[in-house]
Amino acid sequence: AGALGGLYASPPGGAFVADDPEQGERLPRVLVFLAAVAGLFGFLLTLHLMPGEGGGVVVALPDYLPSRDGSDMVASVFPALLGGVAGLGFVSLLPHVQALLSRLGGPMVQTLAGTAAFAVLAALWPALRFSGHHELLGMLDWGASAGPLPLLGLAVLKVLALCLCLGAGWRGGAIFPLLFVGAAVGAAATLILPMGSSPTVALLAAMTAAATVGMGKPIAAVLIVAFLVSPTTVGPLSVGALAGLGLARLGPPPRLH
Repeated sequence: AGALGGLYASPPGGAFVADDPEQGERLPRVLVFLAAVAGLFGFLLTLHLMPGEGGGVVVALPDYLPSRDGSDMVASVFPALLGGVAGLGFVSLLPHVQALLSRLGGPMVQTLAGTAAFAVLAALWPALRFSGHHELLGMLDWGASAGPLPLLGLAVLKVLALCLCLGAGWRGGAIFPLLFVGAAVGAAATLILPMGSSPTVALLAAMTAAATVGMGKPIAAVLIVAFLVSPTTVGPLSVGALAGLGLARLGPPPRLH
C-alpha cells in the first residue's frame, strides 16, 4: 500500500513524526532532527545511485508557474476541502476495517483475509495495485476523459485498499496512497468547479490536505509534499494544510500503522 520513504526524506518532517508522544518517551528534538538529517543524506545518496531520474520516487505533476496575486490560494480551497474529506474517510474507515478483520481470528487469519480482499480489488482495478505515485500521470490522463465521478470512485477504492493493507497487518506507510487519493479528488475538483488555474494547483492542495488528515501532522505533510512534488507552491500547500488541520478535528486520531 505504500511506504514512508518521503517522510524520512524530509528532515523536519521526520523529526515532527518521530517526536510523537504516543510513541513513548520523548527524545531530545535536536537528536531527532540530526538523525533525520542523516537520513536525508542517505536518502539522497540512494536516489543518486539508483537508475533513472530520482530513482522513480519523486512525484511528477504537470508543469506549473506559481502566481503572485493570490489566485492560486483561492483556487485551492475547494480541492483542499475535498482532499481533507478523503483523508477523513481514511482515518475513519481504518479502525472499522481493523475491527472487522479482528473478529475473523488471529493475526494470520486477519492477514490472509485482508490480503485476499485487497487482491480482489487489485485484480478488478489494476490502478490500485501499487502505492500510487507512479500511477499519477496515467490516472490524470484517464480522469480527463472519464469525468469527476469515476475519479472520486477511484479515490474511495484507493482508501479502501489502503485500509485493507494496513488492517491486514502489512507494514508500510499511508503517505503515497494518500497522495494518490488527494490527486484523484483534486483532479475531480478541477472538473466539478473549473477555476481557470493550472490543475497542479488543485492537485497540490488536495494532496496536502489528504496527507495532513491522514497523518495528523500538517507541518510534516507540507514538507513531504514540497520535497516530493513541488517546493515552490507555498499557497496551495498552505491552504491544503489548513483545510486538513480543520477537518482532522472531525475524525479519530490518525494511525500511521
